[in-house]
Amino acid sequence: MRQPLLVLDADLRLQSANQSFYQTFQVGPEECEGRLLDEIGAGQWNIPRLRELLERILPQRYEFRDHEIDQRFPAIGRRTILLNARRLRQRRDGPPLILLAMEDITDRKRADEARQLFLAATSHDVLNALGDIAGYAELLADEDSVEPMASRIMSLSGALSEIMRDLLDHGHAETDNPKLAVVSARALIRTCADMNEWRCKRKGLGFHVDLPAEGSITTDPIKVTRILDNLLNNAVRYTPSGEVHLQGELGSAKLRIAVRDTGIGIPAEDLPRVFERYHRARAAQQVQPLGSGLGLSTVKHFCDLLGGTTHIESTPGVGTTCTVVLPRRPLSPRSESRSAPLPSLHRALLPE
Repeated sequence: MRQPLLVLDADLRLQSANQSFYQTFQVGPEECEGRLLDEIGAGQWNIPRLRELLERILPQRYEFRDHEIDQRFPAIGRRTILLNARRLRQRRDGPPLILLAMEDITDRKRADEARQLFLAATSHDVLNALGDIAGYAELLADEDSVEPMASRIMSLSGALSEIMRDLLDHGHAETDNPKLAVVSARALIRTCADMNEWRCKRKGLGFHVDLPAEGSITTDPIKVTRILDNLLNNAVRYTPSGEVHLQGELGSAKLRIAVRDTGIGIPAEDLPRVFERYHRARAAQQVQPLGSGLGLSTVKHFCDLLGGTTHIESTPGVGTTCTVVLPRRPLSPRSESRSAPLPSLHRALLPE
């Protein structure tokens, strides 16, 4: 059983615990069994409210559910634990005992908090952008300001579209299984390049593409397109001047795709978190206030679904290189859908 369990007597002395308890809290049986609960682990379970609840169980035939504690444990740090306890049924001649069950919900709580912050921030960004669009539309009545106002409206509309696209990708990433098809790796990358070249031209950036050799790959072309679209969009967004380079290399077993830019770069302290949902580096927020923080997390999730890997290297003020490596064929036969039709958008990607 994965859930940590404790059996306590009427004095709240530990009678037994399962292996999950010892593994989760990194303690041994010799440190715990026969000791009072509030003595275990240098007093880490010395929680007055918990003791009060447990002391009511046997005399009052009381039980409690979903009691949440936030506690720092010496071996594993601060964790949020959900507790459930009740009287343990025994033989008539057996002593009364208490069963205490635990669930570590720390990661779930952090995800919920991050989601709430993300929704609040995104709602704020969307409302501000919509307000700006309305304001600029009113100013269009002044003919002298038509051109700059129209440009700003286009920029804001594009930012809102990107946020909504990230949200849709994020929703599909939770449940959408790969829909595999055999496509040309060269044509797939060329199509993605053609779809994104306009972003570089509009911003005055150089755009260089190195296509892979001819050859087929069994993958989900829609997901690969979204992966490259996110990477190229990020490269353009955070590159004030210079160039963006898209490179593909087809090996015997893998397709390697790299997107390199000469942009603002990512500080070393932010690199470990770039693939986290909702995370945006402070430097990125200064350059582009609007954003969902979902683009790179979607890239990683789609790569994982396709059996691939992601890697990122960056130097502030120099630029960033994000590399995606995908298998030419599915790693697991279960993930391949031989009968699934190729999406009409990518029929041109079929190898000749």
